[in-house]
Amino acid sequence: MGRAPAAAPLRFTDGDSLRAPHGATWRRGLRTPGVWEEFPAAGQAGPRTDDEARALLAREEEGWLLVPFLPPVTAPLPGTACTSAQQVRELSLVPASGALLYTARLGRTQSFLGDDCGTFHDAAHPVRLRPSDLRATLEGVLTRRASAKVTYHRFSGRAYARYATGSTLHTHIHLLTR
Repeated sequence: MGRAPAAAPLRFTDGDSLRAPHGATWRRGLRTPGVWEEFPAAGQAGPRTDDEARALLAREEEGWLLVPFLPPVTAPLPGTACTSAQQVRELSLVPASGALLYTARLGRTQSFLGDDCGTFHDAAHPVRLRPSDLRATLEGVLTRRASAKVTYHRFSGRAYARYATGSTLHTHIHLLTR
Protein backbone atom coordinates (compact mmCIF):
# COMPACT_ATOMS: atom_id res chain seq x y z
CA MET A 1 0.00 0.00 0.00
CA GLY A 2 1.58 3.34 -1.09
CA ARG A 3 1.82 6.51 0.90
CA ALA A 4 -0.37 9.50 0.14
CA PRO A 5 1.31 12.12 -2.04
CA ALA A 6 3.29 14.81 -0.22
CA ALA A 7 1.30 17.87 0.81
CA ALA A 8 2.80 21.12 -0.47
CA PRO A 9 2.90 23.96 2.07
CA LEU A 10 1.10 27.13 1.02
CA ARG A 11 3.93 29.25 2.39
CA PHE A 12 7.26 28.91 4.12
CA THR A 13 8.69 31.24 6.74
CA ASP A 14 12.22 32.16 7.76
CA GLY A 15 13.47 29.60 10.26
CA ASP A 16 11.99 26.61 8.40
CA SER A 17 14.44 23.90 7.38
CA LEU A 18 14.56 21.03 4.91
CA ARG A 19 16.59 17.94 5.78
CA ALA A 20 17.76 15.29 3.34
CA PRO A 21 18.51 11.70 4.33
CA HIS A 22 22.06 12.13 2.99
CA GLY A 23 22.78 14.86 5.54
CA ALA A 24 22.17 18.13 3.68
CA THR A 25 20.10 20.74 5.52
CA TRP A 26 18.58 23.76 3.81
CA ARG A 27 17.47 26.67 6.00
CA ARG A 28 15.21 29.51 4.97
CA GLY A 29 16.36 32.97 6.02
CA LEU A 30 19.80 31.82 7.16
CA ARG A 31 21.56 34.92 5.81
CA THR A 32 18.94 36.51 3.54
CA PRO A 33 15.21 36.70 4.37
CA GLY A 34 13.08 34.51 2.11
CA VAL A 35 16.03 32.58 0.61
CA TRP A 36 16.90 28.91 1.20
CA GLU A 37 20.60 28.12 1.71
CA GLU A 38 22.44 24.95 2.56
CA PHE A 39 23.85 24.78 6.08
CA PRO A 40 26.75 24.82 6.85
CA ALA A 41 27.87 25.31 3.24
CA ALA A 42 25.90 28.53 2.65
CA GLY A 43 27.07 30.28 -0.47
CA GLN A 44 28.72 27.23 -2.06
CA ALA A 45 25.66 25.56 -3.58
CA GLY A 46 23.71 28.74 -4.30
CA PRO A 47 20.33 29.82 -2.96
CA ARG A 48 17.04 28.03 -3.59
CA THR A 49 13.54 29.40 -3.91
CA ASP A 50 10.31 28.33 -2.19
CA ASP A 51 9.21 26.60 -5.42
CA GLU A 52 12.43 24.56 -5.43
CA ALA A 53 11.82 23.63 -1.78
CA ARG A 54 8.30 22.42 -2.68
CA ALA A 55 9.75 20.37 -5.55
CA LEU A 56 12.22 18.69 -3.17
CA LEU A 57 9.38 17.78 -0.79
CA ALA A 58 7.34 16.38 -3.68
CA ARG A 59 10.11 13.91 -4.54
CA GLU A 60 9.19 11.45 -1.78
CA GLU A 61 11.67 8.83 -2.99
CA GLU A 62 14.49 11.17 -1.93
CA GLY A 63 13.05 11.52 1.58
CA TRP A 64 13.35 15.29 2.17
CA LEU A 65 11.80 16.36 5.48
CA LEU A 66 10.28 19.75 6.33
CA VAL A 67 10.89 20.98 9.87
CA PRO A 68 8.86 24.15 10.49
CA PHE A 69 10.16 27.06 12.55
CA LEU A 70 9.33 26.53 16.22
CA PRO A 71 8.80 29.81 18.10
CA PRO A 72 10.60 29.98 21.46
CA VAL A 73 8.43 29.83 24.56
CA THR A 74 9.81 33.17 25.71
CA ALA A 75 8.16 34.94 22.75
CA PRO A 76 4.47 35.29 21.94
CA LEU A 77 3.08 33.01 19.23
CA PRO A 78 3.07 34.68 15.80
CA GLY A 79 -0.20 35.94 14.40
CA THR A 80 -3.56 37.19 15.58
CA ALA A 81 -4.93 35.72 18.79
CA CYS A 82 -8.08 33.61 18.63
CA THR A 83 -9.78 33.75 22.00
CA SER A 84 -13.08 32.03 21.24
CA ALA A 85 -14.42 29.07 19.30
CA GLN A 86 -16.43 31.51 17.18
CA GLN A 87 -13.23 33.25 16.02
CA VAL A 88 -11.74 29.88 15.06
CA ARG A 89 -14.87 28.96 13.05
CA GLU A 90 -14.59 32.27 11.15
CA LEU A 91 -10.92 31.87 10.14
CA SER A 92 -10.37 32.34 6.41
CA LEU A 93 -8.25 29.35 5.41
CA VAL A 94 -8.72 29.80 1.64
CA PRO A 95 -6.95 28.59 -0.57
CA ALA A 96 -5.76 25.82 1.77
CA SER A 97 -7.04 22.31 1.12
CA GLY A 98 -5.77 21.03 4.46
CA ALA A 99 -3.05 21.30 7.07
CA LEU A 100 -0.14 19.36 8.52
CA LEU A 101 -0.01 19.20 12.31
CA TYR A 102 3.43 19.29 13.91
CA THR A 103 3.64 18.90 17.70
CA ALA A 104 6.50 19.94 19.96
CA ARG A 105 7.01 19.43 23.69
CA LEU A 106 9.12 21.24 26.25
CA GLY A 107 9.55 19.37 29.50
CA ARG A 108 10.85 20.59 32.84
CA THR A 109 14.30 18.98 32.33
CA GLN A 110 14.74 20.57 28.88
CA SER A 111 13.75 23.95 30.29
CA PHE A 112 16.18 23.56 33.21
CA LEU A 113 18.96 22.82 30.72
CA GLY A 114 18.26 26.07 28.84
CA ASP A 115 16.09 24.85 25.96
CA ASP A 116 13.55 27.56 25.09
CA CYS A 117 11.80 25.82 22.16
CA GLY A 118 11.38 22.11 22.87
CA THR A 119 11.58 19.25 20.41
CA PHE A 120 9.21 17.97 17.76
CA HIS A 121 7.42 14.76 18.66
CA ASP A 122 7.61 13.22 15.18
CA ALA A 123 8.45 15.74 12.45
CA ALA A 124 8.80 12.95 9.89
CA HIS A 125 5.12 12.04 10.15
CA PRO A 126 2.95 15.13 10.66
CA VAL A 127 -0.77 14.50 11.01
CA ARG A 128 -2.83 15.48 7.95
CA LEU A 129 -5.98 17.47 8.66
CA ARG A 130 -8.86 18.74 6.56
CA PRO A 131 -9.84 22.41 7.12
CA SER A 132 -12.82 21.26 9.23
CA ASP A 133 -10.49 19.07 11.35
CA LEU A 134 -8.13 22.00 11.83
CA ARG A 135 -10.94 24.18 13.12
CA ALA A 136 -12.22 21.39 15.39
CA THR A 137 -8.72 20.83 16.79
CA LEU A 138 -8.20 24.53 17.57
CA GLU A 139 -11.70 24.83 19.07
CA GLY A 140 -11.02 21.78 21.23
CA VAL A 141 -7.78 23.24 22.57
CA LEU A 142 -9.54 26.51 23.43
CA THR A 143 -12.48 24.84 25.16
CA ARG A 144 -10.51 22.16 27.07
CA ARG A 145 -7.51 24.25 28.16
CA ALA A 146 -8.37 27.50 29.92
CA SER A 147 -4.80 28.84 29.66
CA ALA A 148 -4.31 27.83 26.01
CA LYS A 149 -3.10 30.37 23.46
CA VAL A 150 -4.26 29.99 19.85
CA THR A 151 -3.12 32.27 17.02
CA TYR A 152 -3.53 32.42 13.25
CA HIS A 153 -0.72 33.88 11.13
CA ARG A 154 -2.23 34.28 7.67
CA PHE A 155 0.98 35.61 6.09
CA SER A 156 2.95 32.45 6.92
CA GLY A 157 -0.05 30.13 6.44
CA ARG A 158 0.05 28.73 9.98
CA ALA A 159 -2.10 28.35 13.02
CA TYR A 160 -0.47 27.86 16.42
CA ALA A 161 -1.72 26.45 19.72
CA ARG A 162 0.21 26.37 23.00
CA TYR A 163 -0.88 24.91 26.33
CA ALA A 164 0.57 23.15 29.38
CA THR A 165 -0.24 19.75 30.86
CA GLY A 166 1.51 18.85 34.09
CA SER A 167 5.14 19.88 33.67
CA THR A 168 5.13 19.82 29.85
CA LEU A 169 4.46 22.73 27.50
CA HIS A 170 2.90 21.69 24.18
CA THR A 171 3.14 23.73 20.97
CA HIS A 172 1.13 22.72 17.89
CA ILE A 173 1.95 24.15 14.48
CA HIS A 174 -0.73 23.72 11.82
CA LEU A 175 0.96 24.30 8.46
CA LEU A 176 -1.65 25.05 5.77
CA THR A 177 -1.23 23.03 2.57
CA ARG A 178 -2.31 23.25 -1.07
